[in-house]
Amino acid sequence: MAYWWVNQKQTFDRAVKAGYLWSPKTNVKGDTNPFYEHMTQVRPGDVVFAFANTRIKAVAIVNGAHYAKDRPEDFKKTDNEWRKDGWAVPVDYHLVDSPLKVSEYMAQIGPYLPAKYSPLKQDGKANQAYLFPVPGKMATELLALLKVDIDDLGDWQDEVLVKEVREDKNLGETEKAQLIKARVGQGIYRKNVSNVEKACRVTGTGDAKFLIASHIKPWAKSTNGERLDGNNGLMLAPHIDRLFDRGYISFEDDGELILSKQLPETVRLKWDVVQKIPRVAFSGAQIRYLHYHRDVLFRK
Repeated sequence: MAYWWVNQKQTFDRAVKAGYLWSPKTNVKGDTNPFYEHMTQVRPGDVVFAFANTRIKAVAIVNGAHYAKDRPEDFKKTDNEWRKDGWAVPVDYHLVDSPLKVSEYMAQIGPYLPAKYSPLKQDGKANQAYLFPVPGKMATELLALLKVDIDDLGDWQDEVLVKEVREDKNLGETEKAQLIKARVGQGIYRKNVSNVEKACRVTGTGDAKFLIASHIKPWAKSTNGERLDGNNGLMLAPHIDRLFDRGYISFEDDGELILSKQLPETVRLKWDVVQKIPRVAFSGAQIRYLHYHRDVLFRK
């Protein structure tokens, strides 16, 4: 997934009610603008931080492709000078419990601001434009400050990703069915993983009823072939799966458990996160996916 920042000011309440982002295609002079062009680069499953009145008020998940849409009637009531022809991106807004006043947290956010197209100035004031790309590390910091876990929106994201599979014209009906079953925890993917991995590599649990078939390289980042590949998976106890998915643990190529420095010691002790069985080296096919997990997902 990619991350974005949208400045909505007076349009926030209207946009939440309507369930989309909206911007003109060009500025009032008819010139292109990268912050409007970004609307055409957003993809289903992407995450958007919705900013209004000095605060991040919502986290939205994109649920469809952008499309051409004339300026909505409600948006005409603002004092912005916009052209009529524009882009819309459908999103599902999730209002946060405590809107984040970002200017109060620039010590944490500031180091991750991008050099180009930054949504914020170093003093925490918003740059005046519409849609900005957000680097992954900045997004991680914002989600932590907002106390939002994207995985808690997982059921809805599943619907987005399954819809993406259903609408893929390059897939046959049989392959679509297999991929959808794999996404919702049934069928061929779980079987493929269990053919490779027989037990949880941390707890030693071998009873399949108590194990989750967890992707090493996430579904959203995998090709269709990788999504069904048994080598791209581990059979893990539920609490171990949660830590693995969020990058608090990983594995060396020889099977040794790695603990992130960001894993709280209280959690490690209460969950008894200790490798209870002898480590077993991964195969070459598995190692390719593990390298991705350690390089991209693991919290150093």
